[in-house]
Amino acid sequence: MKNLRRIILVLVVILFTTGFVSNYFEITKNLEIFNNVYKEINSYYVDPVDPGELMHSTIDTMLKRLDPYTQYIPESEIEDFRFQTTGDYGGIGATIRKIDSTVVIFEPYKDFPADKAGLKMGDIILEINNKSVINASTEDVSELLKGVPGTNVNVKINRFDTEFVTEIKREKIHVPSVKYYNFVDENIGYIKLRRFTKNCSAEVEKALNELEKKSNLNGLILDLRSNPGGLLNESISLTNLFIAKDEVVVTTNGKNTEWKKSYKTRRDPKYPEIPIVVLVNGSSASASEIVAGAIQDLDRGIIVGNRTFGKGLVQQSRKLNYNARLKVTVAKYYTPSGRCIQDLNQTSKYNDYLSLKNQDSLITNRREFLTKNKRVVYDGGGIDPDIKIELDTFPTLLISLVRNNHIFKYGNEIIGQFENISTVEECVSKGVNYDGFSDYLNRNEFSFEDYRDDIINDIEISISDLKEEDLLTQNLKKELKTLDEEIQAKKVKEIYDNKELITKRILGNILTRKFYDVGRIEYELTSDKYVNEAVRLLKDEKNYSEILNGNN
Repeated sequence: MKNLRRIILVLVVILFTTGFVSNYFEITKNLEIFNNVYKEINSYYVDPVDPGELMHSTIDTMLKRLDPYTQYIPESEIEDFRFQTTGDYGGIGATIRKIDSTVVIFEPYKDFPADKAGLKMGDIILEINNKSVINASTEDVSELLKGVPGTNVNVKINRFDTEFVTEIKREKIHVPSVKYYNFVDENIGYIKLRRFTKNCSAEVEKALNELEKKSNLNGLILDLRSNPGGLLNESISLTNLFIAKDEVVVTTNGKNTEWKKSYKTRRDPKYPEIPIVVLVNGSSASASEIVAGAIQDLDRGIIVGNRTFGKGLVQQSRKLNYNARLKVTVAKYYTPSGRCIQDLNQTSKYNDYLSLKNQDSLITNRREFLTKNKRVVYDGGGIDPDIKIELDTFPTLLISLVRNNHIFKYGNEIIGQFENISTVEECVSKGVNYDGFSDYLNRNEFSFEDYRDDIINDIEISISDLKEEDLLTQNLKKELKTLDEEIQAKKVKEIYDNKELITKRILGNILTRKFYDVGRIEYELTSDKYVNEAVRLLKDEKNYSEILNGNN
């Protein structure tokens, strides 16, 4: 019953650290009941019970009553948790993906072990240390590839039907938080921040220093799109690069006094005057929203994009027995204007003890707050951008192509055509033979379903019902068949109607293979409407100033 004792200890920690000490009798009574229930199930339930799985699901169910972010992390998941906060792990330095029945190398990180061993995107992993991984999950393969830095792992690869074994020495892998930085226009810098891991603010500062060495830096685009956040202290340090000393960046308020405090900038900013545009979208969350909220509330820069995710809660990692951890929400955070941007739509399904009426009221009635320059901003639903960009809508066709890995597989087929190309410009200039892609889809009998197929199916069911009533349905069937043929013909036509969009995806895949994600990002930035709008704002000093002063 060792596992039971561990779970009870976890429950005790959770209950006692959330201020229920005064309810000691209720705690001990319910823990005793829980213990009895578990013993009875373990002894008498008709089928075998996995104690670890049962307890894990029990804890998860309990924590879901709180919010989406309070999580129990067992020892088996600790390494993944550390990677999320530090960006470090021991392994070969490559992302992997499941394609059909095999796991493949999806992207080797530049200059890390997999890359140095010559592994390429699309390589099929057959064996790891003589153990077959055909039909294995990405989680199982990842576990085998990871290990103590300095140890070796033997990987058997299939590349274009040629098999070989390579020995790779694992290293401590640090995935940089700054994915890319460069000038996107004359004297306008661009920095893409992946997430707020340890020392990410130092990475941003280093990128800024490098940009300054190349040219005058007259404006900065900080791209926080799809950045899920991370460490609170890093968001404050990053903001301090641009915000004056002793300014409040964020305030937290929790049950314990240690979480009732304001976080201020501690040093003079290195870039106090440079105009800034921060790019955000619906997947910008947590620390990303702290930075965007501070920049907006203090009128230090302009926010461009879409409303952010709306995560106004702070989590702390608490140690538990047996190397487990509890990531627990300890506070709400508030931007300099005093607003909490937690989106109750994100938590309403968990907080089912709140009345639906109250939830609707809280979700719809967002309160007004004022920035430093008296501009109106709102709480309760993420950070609203100062300049909104219309969201891209992707056709079902493209979603199906990506989901079923057809663009990836076609990249495997044509990468040899780009063997002698040495620059991104040459690759873009060469382009993609779209007729070849169409032939590939025909060879693989590609088809996709959308709402039109659902309509056809519903009509077929209705006709079937009519037939049971002895009604004449032959004409209806003929018309339905004609309609279905027209729909399928239109689907084929859509492959060419979306030629430009799909070609960009294919070319992005090839650029990643040739020049890593840096090549793909560089190419995609040339037609990025978010970046183009940011460049326009930074080049129009009058409009930039009017927005910050509330005169637009």
